[in-house]
Amino acid sequence: MPDLVSIRCSGVSKSFDLADAGGAWRLVFRPNRSGPRFDAVSDVTLEVRKGEFVGVLGRNGAGKSTLLRTIGGIYEPDAGRIEVSGELSALYELGITGNAELTGREFARRVLMLGGASGVHLERLLDETREFSELDERFEDRIFTYSTGMVARLYFAVATAETHDVYLIDEILVVGDQHFQAKCWSRIRERFARGASGILVTHDWSAVIKLCREAHIMEGGRIVFSGAADAAVRKYLQIDDEEIETGIARFAPSLPRRLCWESGRDCRFNLPVEIFSSEAVVLKLSVEQLRIGVGWEIIFLSRQGHPVGSKPGGYDVEIAIPALPLVPGHYVLNVFLVIEPVGPRPRRMLDIRSWLNGGAVAVEVTGEPAEGLVRLPARWELAHQ
Repeated sequence: MPDLVSIRCSGVSKSFDLADAGGAWRLVFRPNRSGPRFDAVSDVTLEVRKGEFVGVLGRNGAGKSTLLRTIGGIYEPDAGRIEVSGELSALYELGITGNAELTGREFARRVLMLGGASGVHLERLLDETREFSELDERFEDRIFTYSTGMVARLYFAVATAETHDVYLIDEILVVGDQHFQAKCWSRIRERFARGASGILVTHDWSAVIKLCREAHIMEGGRIVFSGAADAAVRKYLQIDDEEIETGIARFAPSLPRRLCWESGRDCRFNLPVEIFSSEAVVLKLSVEQLRIGVGWEIIFLSRQGHPVGSKPGGYDVEIAIPALPLVPGHYVLNVFLVIEPVGPRPRRMLDIRSWLNGGAVAVEVTGEPAEGLVRLPARWELAHQ
């Protein structure tokens, strides 16, 4: 496997025997007998580059959890090939905690020992697990007495106690209260910063946006879409333009698809607009950046808007940003044409080009590397007394 790939699936398929009312006995005593089978995963091909997470979206029954378990080695694939490079940790959905008669500590000890921990290192990991899970004295109680949230905290704390190269995550990030979810994301970001890779399977599109640059959609055991995470989310949510009024104004076909700006320098760019009706059209824009582990963050938003025109014709709206405060990196420019609300009448949307509908303008900011999101126009002086 090339060094740049941590997970590769090539034509992977997995099916299960189906049994009718009396078929279970036949499966036990004549397991090689041909009969009806259910194709849970069919001819799936994907790869995950090192240092990245890939999302797999799908409704219940789409086959995404079976795919994850096949990659993790719980199921043997019927066809195809799976390659995983590095130590692997699997965070399957709740309920796979083994014997519920075990205490939280006993369960954690067993899992960590299976992973190779022993001696002083094992005891340190147990203490960290107890602290991270916030179970406190309940860490010594049996798992069957736990609430769902307590099981979530225990399971995630154990599965991520050690630093691994590859993580397989199944829905676990959307379980528990907001406080615990924030802790989950913080730990995943920390693992990601160390170069971890993995697959996140979920029906929670917001989690895919936060963690992944690329994503796939599964239906009926097959991958039906592959692409950038935002494109996959749009496809998954079936986002359309039903709320947009057409025939009044639009961005011209010559709207740039990509812009290049320089950090700290004045920048100017033009946005071509076509107006077809006598309406007061206003342009609004925002600059956003996808921060892995955080999601899309709005760096700049023009709340007031820029008047374009009120008569039919073509317009070239010039936007000027003095001393561009953005640090070098990749961003998107979202642009909107609207008619502002008048009295009881709400705002009317005429055209949208954003990452959510696939029309955002890609922006590359060049310059000297810098920490943070923006450069503040400030001068620092040390006053001597």
